[in-house]
Amino acid sequence: MNRFKVAKCINYFRRIFNMKRKVVAAVLTMAMAGSLLAGCGSSSSDDSSSKSETTTTDESASSDDSDSADSARGDFSGVSITMLNTKSEIQSQLEAAAEQWGELTGAKLEVYTIGSGTPSQEVSARYAAKNAPTLIMCDPQDVASICEEKGVDLSDESWAANGGTQYGISGTDGKLYSFPFCIEGRGMIYNKTVIEDTLGEDWDPTSVTNMDDFEALLKKLVDNGMESPVALNQEDWSNAGHYFTQVYEEQDGTLTGTEKIMEDLRNGSVDLMSNERFTSLMDTYDLLMEYNINKADPLAADYDENAADLAEGDVAFWFNGNWAWAEISDYIEDDTEIGIMPVPQNGTEGNANVNDYICGGATKQVMIDKECNDEDQQAAAKDFLDWLANTAEGNKVLVDDCSLVPAFSNITEDATNMLGQSIQRFTVEGKLFDQPSNYPGDHWSEVGAFMQKYLDKQIDRAEFAKEVQDYWTNLSE
Repeated sequence: MNRFKVAKCINYFRRIFNMKRKVVAAVLTMAMAGSLLAGCGSSSSDDSSSKSETTTTDESASSDDSDSADSARGDFSGVSITMLNTKSEIQSQLEAAAEQWGELTGAKLEVYTIGSGTPSQEVSARYAAKNAPTLIMCDPQDVASICEEKGVDLSDESWAANGGTQYGISGTDGKLYSFPFCIEGRGMIYNKTVIEDTLGEDWDPTSVTNMDDFEALLKKLVDNGMESPVALNQEDWSNAGHYFTQVYEEQDGTLTGTEKIMEDLRNGSVDLMSNERFTSLMDTYDLLMEYNINKADPLAADYDENAADLAEGDVAFWFNGNWAWAEISDYIEDDTEIGIMPVPQNGTEGNANVNDYICGGATKQVMIDKECNDEDQQAAAKDFLDWLANTAEGNKVLVDDCSLVPAFSNITEDATNMLGQSIQRFTVEGKLFDQPSNYPGDHWSEVGAFMQKYLDKQIDRAEFAKEVQDYWTNLSE
């Protein structure tokens, strides 16, 4: 019997435990969010004499202690700040980090995540209520749209020179407004171990050089007993925020090319049905739909089930990104090898790199609010980001606890999981198609709804293309 099937008996009980754990976490998160409804800037004490930038003293620092900076941070006693976290899979890790940093500084940092909607909707609602969080973690486009008006200038922070300027969001005024929280990439996550077990031979992901190769592999897996080799998510953010955006980002592999097609879509001069990248990526998407384990009811697909199916070997491929390690790690066996490879495509005349590169970059950005948070709160928020970027303990939070690939050159530790290691390799080799920071805030929800209809075969490709084109042209009205 395939060892992945045996493992499912054990992992079944693990799934039940994880589901219960996540329900409890969701209830606690809702309760915490309710506590954040106080007005702007009301959480800081009047004692501001000790709120200072990070300092070090001979008494608290030791020459042989790599964490000396952690014990010599500024005193922010009495200051309370909040952080919007839009990476729900690391909520508990950020809460632990907030407590750890708070013990060093005397500050209180509450971290909350959104239960529904998009980051842009959450931020808009918070500003409308004049209750913006101090630290706002959002997608690049969400930060770019408000940073010059509402963000704190971070250009002089020490981490800016170590990757912050390269990966962070800068305004038209040339100032840096965000802390690049992590480097992420997306593509086809593969379970190399189950592929080899099913085929009875070694398999190299680089042997898949186009969609035809990929299709042949999927057929071979089915012929050897794997009923459905692919898992597809139904979430709008996965379909429109991660898969479909490749149509823009892979036009010619440059940000200029990405911005050009978005501008051409706005002015109505693009026919997606004759666009090479749209055609190739939708051809591959059709192939994924054909072999989808959720094919019978694709809009009922469960994200955690997809993670378990990939980890346990029920499927060989799952379109996703390295952030999915948080869910996969709940189910994976120690000797299972997984990784990420590009989305295989035919038709590469316009961009020869599409089968060698993945799309990625600094996908989450943290802005400090200046409209609803006073100077003491802003200083405390700066200190928290400095702690993450410049101390051993903070680095451990990013690399070990959150399993992220940091954007900063001074953090040289290898990623701690196989998906992060895949992204690191693509990054080091310079094989990342970068993403723009000016996507419309509602792109994933609006285009995602169209793509869900396509996934469910409610509309055909031509209808889907028209709905996407209409979405873009309506932005200009």
